[in-house]
Amino acid sequence: MEDKTISRRLAEFALSMKMEDVPEDARKHGKLLLADTFGVAMSCQKMPHAQAVRKTVMGMKSAPQASLWGTDDKADIADAVLYNACLIHGADFDDTHVGGIVHPSAIVVAAAVTVGEAIGASGHDIYEAILCGWEIAVRLALAANGRFHDAGYHATGIISPFASACVAAKLMGDSADVLTNALGICGSQSAALQEFLQDGTWAKKIHPGWGCHSAMYALSMARGGFTGPKKVFEGKFGMWMTHLGSTDGLEEMFDDLGKVWHITEITAKLYPVCHMTHSFIDCMIRAIDHNGFTSDDIDSVECRIESRCYPIVCTPREAKVRPKSDYMMRFSLPYVVAMAAMTHGMGAAQIDLKYAEAPAVQALMDRIQCVDDDSKRNPGYFPGYMTIVLKDGRKFVMDQRYEMGTKQNPLDSEAVNRKLRDNLSSFYTAEQINSIIENVNSIDLADGPIPLILSLHA
Repeated sequence: MEDKTISRRLAEFALSMKMEDVPEDARKHGKLLLADTFGVAMSCQKMPHAQAVRKTVMGMKSAPQASLWGTDDKADIADAVLYNACLIHGADFDDTHVGGIVHPSAIVVAAAVTVGEAIGASGHDIYEAILCGWEIAVRLALAANGRFHDAGYHATGIISPFASACVAAKLMGDSADVLTNALGICGSQSAALQEFLQDGTWAKKIHPGWGCHSAMYALSMARGGFTGPKKVFEGKFGMWMTHLGSTDGLEEMFDDLGKVWHITEITAKLYPVCHMTHSFIDCMIRAIDHNGFTSDDIDSVECRIESRCYPIVCTPREAKVRPKSDYMMRFSLPYVVAMAAMTHGMGAAQIDLKYAEAPAVQALMDRIQCVDDDSKRNPGYFPGYMTIVLKDGRKFVMDQRYEMGTKQNPLDSEAVNRKLRDNLSSFYTAEQINSIIENVNSIDLADGPIPLILSLHA
């Protein structure tokens, strides 16, 4: 008997997986991720990118099947999931699986809740699909071992059509044949370039949503009899060979599918900036706390960062020390380190051009040097190594091997809940926030997602 293709294995896993298959600690951790996701999403509802996508979606005048979260608007499934995923990912504040360098919830939660609403799925089935989608998204990312980013692709956008197709097919009761063909079709719809890093434009904000949108069409076509390549991942011209040049580690990543779970490795972000910079922020804050200096005392800062991360948050140098957009600020190591030094934090309020254009901030950024040093690599994590020299000659060397949120450096649930409330406080009353939290925590017990969706109305 011929070995099953990876797409077939993923299809069969997705359609057969049950809630009780998932370890209790993963299910519990998932609730924390879910609350964080909706906090991040609804903090983005007034952002220009969200308004642009909403205007576009509503201009399509598609069938009103599912809600655009936080509004009275509805659109068909594909258009609605595009908008909802853009909310989750729009501030780069959504959760991350660091080892895979992927943002799972922007894909999975958007797809599951949107599809679930449209078809009247139970809360149990929606949360089951979310757990399934998280695992698939993480495994596909881990199978690439960071190489999508090395090749100039945004892994979240590459993986999103496949993971969201599995989520939607599970909820809609599709057959393994339909889902396998849909995954094959998704391979021709999977694209996410990282050119936005060069000019700070918005394209990244739609990567997960665009992938989810594509997945809905792929499934619909597959149901209509359209076929897709069965070896979309491992084939001669499949995703891995064309994008990465080899299939090294691909097959092995799915050997223990359904037996080992990676959901608990997904971490909420404490700062709304690229995860590759978080340890450096922590290093600066800790150095100030322990040694009692201020940003005015700093003569120079040297940040040593691994080669994989250096081009993403350190180049081009001239753009990183003079960021001119929210994304360029979020992906600038000099900027976030400067803000950590000057404001003792790095929150949503610091993503503001009034800071980036301030002479004092620019002067400090000019004194922050970024060094490509692969000896500082900690595989599967984003470490930070920093040398701070003060004007009085004192020198402090800071080293953080594990970013906040990992098992080695955990972010407790109280911190995540504070983040959620901070994100929502500008849009909702305390009572409304409590309602959102309650609906999130009980989603698996609800008849469906409607109570949660209604609670998102400010």
